[in-house]
Amino acid sequence: MIAIRDRDEIVERLGADPLGNVVLLKHLAAFTAHTRAFQRRSEFGAATLVLLDTAASDYDRKAYPTAAHAALLRSDDAALTEALLAELPADGGIVFKLGSAAERDVVQRRYPLLRKTSFLSFTSPERRPDHGGALVANGATNAMYALYRTQEHERAWLSPLLADGRAFTCLIDSGDDPLSVCFAFESHGNVWEIGGVVTRPDRRGRGLGSRVVGAALDELGRRGLLARYQVHEDNIASIRLAEALGMRPLLRLTHYLHSPTP
Repeated sequence: MIAIRDRDEIVERLGADPLGNVVLLKHLAAFTAHTRAFQRRSEFGAATLVLLDTAASDYDRKAYPTAAHAALLRSDDAALTEALLAELPADGGIVFKLGSAAERDVVQRRYPLLRKTSFLSFTSPERRPDHGGALVANGATNAMYALYRTQEHERAWLSPLLADGRAFTCLIDSGDDPLSVCFAFESHGNVWEIGGVVTRPDRRGRGLGSRVVGAALDELGRRGLLARYQVHEDNIASIRLAEALGMRPLLRLTHYLHSPTP
């Protein structure tokens, strides 16, 4: 078994499969100063642990106030997973974000786990969908930012990405009034994430969300990029939207909380 601790080497190795490793790569890129990476390799495959200080993540800090760390694992082998657990800190609670039952089974032998939630990811369809005339833009209006903000996507985060060409927006409008919007942004390399899908309340149920997401998929396909579309397990409407557009299931990431005994 080979232990690898060099962050750049781990990122390079993960980058050989950017779609399969997109969650790990995204966290390493987004929280450079607040993540550590560990990897084990053997003849049976590889296992990678990304450890995030939850204080740096708005979502994790709010969702898991008792957790000091978030542990993201991707592993091919139980023995490699077990070896990586030695890298976990002893202080503070941990929220584990796991992509398989096999990983969960290894972790829960050492850490009692409480299942909290799960997110499903889909990726690009085999064929580009018909986006029904939705517009693609390199910027966003104040009215669009107001819709994005309803999902806690702030201008201060999105605006620099748009300015750098690392994001674009999609919309259906009526004059200056956006009816439905979404955006896509660079997650890592040629993998871009679609998010911020919002339709004005009085225009819902008319397929507008499907049209703006279809426009984003079409634009990503035109650029030769891969899509990631993430939805909460309870968001049945978004899951059906992904399925209707022919998007392929990519992964399910389930969150388990371990809180140390006081």
